[in-house]
This record gives sequence, C-alpha cells and structure tokens, in this order.
Amino acid sequence: MEGFEIDLCKAVAAAALGSSYRYELIQTTEMNRFVQLANGEFDVLIAASTHTFERDVHEVSSGIGFTFSTPYMYDGMTFNGVPEFVTCADKLSVIGECASIRICSRIGTTWYDKTEDLFPASNIVAEESRQESIKNLIEGKCNVIQTERHQASASDAELRALGYDGPYAQGVNAFTKEPLAIVTRDGDPEFADFAELVLQSLFHAEAQNVTMMTADTFTQTGDFFGDEYEDMFKNALAAVGNYGEIYARHLEPISARLKVDTINHGETGLLISHPFGNVDTVGPGPIKGGVIESILERGFLRCGIPLRLRHSNSSSILEDAQEPSSDERVGLDMEFCRALSASILQRAPDNVRSRIFLLLNMETFP
Repeated sequence: MEGFEIDLCKAVAAAALGSSYRYELIQTTEMNRFVQLANGEFDVLIAASTHTFERDVHEVSSGIGFTFSTPYMYDGMTFNGVPEFVTCADKLSVIGECASIRICSRIGTTWYDKTEDLFPASNIVAEESRQESIKNLIEGKCNVIQTERHQASASDAELRALGYDGPYAQGVNAFTKEPLAIVTRDGDPEFADFAELVLQSLFHAEAQNVTMMTADTFTQTGDFFGDEYEDMFKNALAAVGNYGEIYARHLEPISARLKVDTINHGETGLLISHPFGNVDTVGPGPIKGGVIESILERGFLRCGIPLRLRHSNSSSILEDAQEPSSDERVGLDMEFCRALSASILQRAPDNVRSRIFLLLNMETFP
C-alpha cells in the first residue's frame, strides 16, 4: 500500500526505529478510529482526522480527549456525485427539482455533523464507511457523496474502477474547515512531541531544500529524546523525503497544492481558526487537583506577563516605583489574560493577578 498518510506513518516509524524501521497498518473506520486509538490497537492515528476543540477535550465515541499535531494539511468537505444534485447541494436546496437529493454521509465525521446542520434528516443517508458510501451511489440509494477537496479527482477514478458508469461532478464549495492532523493518546506527551517533531522536520527540510537524496545533510536533534535518536530527522527524510516530495509523489497528480499548504517563508500572516466541533458535547469537567480547579478555588487567575520598562540612555529602569495593579495594565498580553480569566471564572475578567516576568531588555520577548 502507498499513500500520502502512509508516508507520514513511515516517517514516524523511521525516526523511532532507525533505517531498518518496520511498521504495521491497521484498518480503521471513521466510527471506530478514536476508540481503537484509545484502546491501544495502534500507536498513532494518521487518517485524515480533523482537529477540533471538542476532540481535543472530549471525543464523543471514546469519551476522552486526544493530542493533535500541527495540521499536515488544511482541507474541506465538498459534495460530489450526480451533477444536477451536486449543484443542489452547493446551493443548499432541497425544494423543487432538488427535493429528491440524497446525501451519503459517514457517521462519526465532522462532515456528518455539518450535513445535519445544513440539510433535513430525510435527505441524509447515514452510513459507516467510504465503501458503503460508494456502494450506495452505484446502487442509486444516494446521488451525492462527500470527500475532502483534494480527494475529489481520485474519488472519480475510484468510482469508475468500482463500476460506477454515471455522470460525476465535484462541487464548487468547501463547506467545512478540516485541519488534518496526526493524533496520539493523551497521557504520553513525549510521544506526541516526537510525532510533532517528525512532522516539523518534513516542513523544515522542504524550506531548506533538503531532499530524500540529501537527508544526511539535515540537522540532528541533539539530546531532545536521548543520544540514540540524534539522527531521527535524517532517518525520517531518508525514508520518505521532505513534505513537498511526499505531496508531489501522491497528491500533485490529482490535486494542486493550495497556498495554505505551502511553506510560509514569512510572506503571509494568515491565521486559521480551528473548528470547535460540537459545542453541545458534555465533557468530563475540570481534572481533580488540576489547574482549572485550583483557579476556581483561588478565585483569580495568575498570569505571567512582561513588566513594561522604559529606556534611559543605555540602561533600562522601571517606569514606576510601584507595580501597577492588574486592572491598570494594558496591552495584548493582558487582554489574553482577561479573556482566559473571564472564561474560567464565568465572566469575571477583572479577577486577574499578574505574576511578572521582569525583562531587562524590552526590545524582544522570546
């Protein structure tokens, strides 16, 4: 088996096990993937899984939260299938000639949650797998299916290979934001960091024009995870190449790389907000003895911010002999502190007390 996300799996395996790495692919579905990860059936989930805040804290099917990497791709759900009904879906219409639209949507996905918000239940055909979705389209049980934007062309070819001989079109609009990420279990931050750094090494290698063939010139990790892993980045690159090479090998023939998925050399300040997920989900509440519980018991948030200084010739001195109180402080740092305080203490943004980081040089705050 070959594929974009399989190469990401290979990269993690090579970083962890060296040049003689081995890996096992475990089949999963949208409905079962988080439960299987929670149960330890696989070590890492790399299966077009969207990072939502809900899943970060309390994923519904497993009842727990998970750790997500930096997104390895930004995508979005499109409607595809019989052209006239794809047009109906793009227009969010279920009346007139669009009354017979039937949208196959997979349970356990952000797509399903969004489709429930956009269309009546009578126009949605719920299913458990991609295979079932394709089968339903071929048999006429639905006339619209869903894919990630970058998968639409491949979906057409796959459908033809499986026997679909009807007209097929990709929708124009993307109806969701899908930051796709590597997922690991909570409770092992070192492994989560390990997977994150492997992903970042693929980004950095592309930015520095280091390829699979020149992997031995890439940086070593020092003692991030111990001396035995100093070549983890080189091993990952030697196994699969940099991010651009992986994309060109598997996805470029079917979907052009979007601007948002290219290396940012500082020419853009684009910020992308992650989706919340289902905000009606009832989570577990504050961890016993955790930080949130401590803040609630204390009644105020302690927030570390820089103490503002003014310059006098070559030296820096305090602006005031007395530290200003929390409500006198201004600035971006303080606004974030107030927002966090208001969230935890139920709209009490003034309940902020600052623990001050004294900066001898105000030019930078790394």
